[in-house]
Amino acid sequence: PPLPTLATTTAAAGVTEQMLQSTEPLAPDAAGRPLSLAAPALNLQIPITEMGWQVTEVNGERKATLEVPQDSAGWHLNSAQPGTAGNLILSGHHLLGAAVFAPLARGEMTVGMQLLITDDQGRTFLYQVREVSSPLPALGASAAEQQQATAYLAPSTSAILTLVTGWPAFSDTHYVFVVADFVGMLS
Repeated sequence: PPLPTLATTTAAAGVTEQMLQSTEPLAPDAAGRPLSLAAPALNLQIPITEMGWQVTEVNGERKATLEVPQDSAGWHLNSAQPGTAGNLILSGHHLLGAAVFAPLARGEMTVGMQLLITDDQGRTFLYQVREVSSPLPALGASAAEQQQATAYLAPSTSAILTLVTGWPAFSDTHYVFVVADFVGMLS
């Protein structure tokens, strides 16, 4: 199906309880794949593609390296599907390619903001931002900082959405995470 247009998603910037078809997460077997992410308050519409990883060897140690897409947000294949219980994880570049997550690195995404995920079955799911992390070092992080970054990417029993990108806006020495809670499926 085609991506929703900005006009159709902008109307959802102030979604109310009455606009929700359901507030219960979907069963995993009823879920689709994420197709797009919208942040209506930022006038932002981002396509989503599946993201894999490549196994490389660093100093004699095998390591999996994520392959973040250049022109879309990347869905971590081992994360949750839209509208289901679990942690739906999307990574995106803020400097390279289309720099789809540049607004995150610039601090434009804030607590309380509504995010919309549309799946390949044409359904739209509403999430609300509850946390924007402080920047965490990409290299040289303390054990506590590494543990915090790992926790953002961990599986969850509740339905959440986690966005990941580099920081600051002009470099990529750190990571920033945005966590949003599932509110419901729009009617």
